[in-house]
Amino acid sequence: MKRNTPLWGSISILIGVVIAILALTNGILRNALLIAVFAVWGLWVILAQVLPARRTVRTFQQTERAANPDAALMRTLLHHVNYRISGCLKSAFPEATWEWVMQDPAAFVAVGGTGRIRVFGVPDYDYADVSLDRNGKLTCSLVQIAPINETKEKPAAPGQESLDPRIWYETQGSDVLETLVADLASRGHHSLTLKEDGNICVKPVDGGEEVSHGMFPSFPDKVYWPGLVKVLENNGLAATATDAGIIVAW
Repeated sequence: MKRNTPLWGSISILIGVVIAILALTNGILRNALLIAVFAVWGLWVILAQVLPARRTVRTFQQTERAANPDAALMRTLLHHVNYRISGCLKSAFPEATWEWVMQDPAAFVAVGGTGRIRVFGVPDYDYADVSLDRNGKLTCSLVQIAPINETKEKPAAPGQESLDPRIWYETQGSDVLETLVADLASRGHHSLTLKEDGNICVKPVDGGEEVSHGMFPSFPDKVYWPGLVKVLENNGLAATATDAGIIVAW
């Protein structure tokens, strides 16, 4: 195979010079000339071949990074979301740890939607669905995986379906309550009442009839109120279950 690169050309010249030195000189002069020739050739290789090659590699790497500036940003964004998920889980389960079960969580974080994680240290639950909307709001809903044969039980009576207060709050209650509490607090109110029928009422400070400020399409039965009170307290609200409903204060 024919080689026309500068390096192979320099080697050919080097061989010719060495042969000439060996043929025309001897003794100390021969050794000095050989050392000088190899030193000059080695310096040429470094300056003409090695350094330009390193500069080319470095330029290629810089160009590649410049062509894909979002990769580092997506990793940083993923780390932020990871911390938020950990904080959400550990607020209720201090020993909880978790892992993504999707192939590209960074892409999910960038576009939003719902992704699934595997949770550990959370009694009775195996997974959680993480939802991230376009406004940056993040919610976690715990998911329990059960074989089909374990679900073949006698259907519960209407209105007596099993319900997890935490999941109800994360999927239905938090959006309504957080928005309403922020609005009421800005107007001087300090509490509201969640009625058994799902009605959200506020009693004026100076007395009088309660005023409705919305209604939940579905609201947990009284049997779940103690658990719902704990969920509200874990989310920074003071809550008390009464016969009239759940009083929520801030």
